[in-house]
Amino acid sequence: MRRTRTKKFVRNIFLALVLCLGIAPSAFADDFMGLPIEDSAAKDERSLPTWIFGGGASLAYYLRGIDGTVDLDLEYRAHRYHAFGIHGGLSFAGEFIETGLDWRWYFKGALMRSGHDDFLHFSVSLFCMEHFEEWFFSPALEFGYGRDILFFKKSDLLGRIEVQAAYLLGEPVTKMNDRLLVDQSGRLIVNIRFSLLLF
Repeated sequence: MRRTRTKKFVRNIFLALVLCLGIAPSAFADDFMGLPIEDSAAKDERSLPTWIFGGGASLAYYLRGIDGTVDLDLEYRAHRYHAFGIHGGLSFAGEFIETGLDWRWYFKGALMRSGHDDFLHFSVSLFCMEHFEEWFFSPALEFGYGRDILFFKKSDLLGRIEVQAAYLLGEPVTKMNDRLLVDQSGRLIVNIRFSLLLF
């Protein structure tokens, strides 16, 4: 019963984020329904955001199964090409809590001019997990590739989609296999993250 509710919740979040990403391309046009939104000279006047914060959801694949997480992000854009931040995530199934320090390297640094910016993401994280009523803390290294999308040229809202992989260096993540009735362990977690961020 709990898994059914969790799957429905994850599916609804996923559909909402896909809908937001589907509407995004119309924001990149210079006009909407033939009406000019702003003139092309004005869009270069905005500077890159300094502080970005928000959250979203991830679909996480590990131990041959899919789980969801709720994520929070806080980021400081120190330079046109570099940003530093912190993030946190909570597994829907309650199998782990994650927190980490991030560095993003943006290829072009042209979010306000082109409406999108691609980046590579490097992170050092700490996973907190409970196995057999004991708590374990496991460090992890993460690597990802993603894109920030400015939905509307004059708004302070952007979307982020990212594919990333985390490798646990310490205690592995453990999940009960319902068919074999044994615990399975693994160190690799692959995520697809969808976030809505304000600046």
